[in-house]
Amino acid sequence: MPICLVLHELGHAGPAAEQALFSAVFEVASSHWRVTPGATLVGTDVSPTYLRDHLLRALDDSGAPPALLLVTPLPPGAAWHGIPPEGEEWLEGEAN
Repeated sequence: MPICLVLHELGHAGPAAEQALFSAVFEVASSHWRVTPGATLVGTDVSPTYLRDHLLRALDDSGAPPALLLVTPLPPGAAWHGIPPEGEEWLEGEAN
């Protein structure tokens, strides 16, 4: 399944914005893995543009538009460092 990297900066919007963001992720993603508080990997069949627009709508509807939202596909040859074993397992599972 394709994986998108979503960078999200919700500013000072609080827990309601975070809940809106992840509720929207659950609507279009088979799974996700939160890398850091502002970065999430999302396993989804929707395009990065659709995912961005979907997340923006959800955040706007919650009254908390993001300060930053970047959605990009993770290429097959992506490399990383510092991801814990459970993150590597998630990546390997989604890539297959």
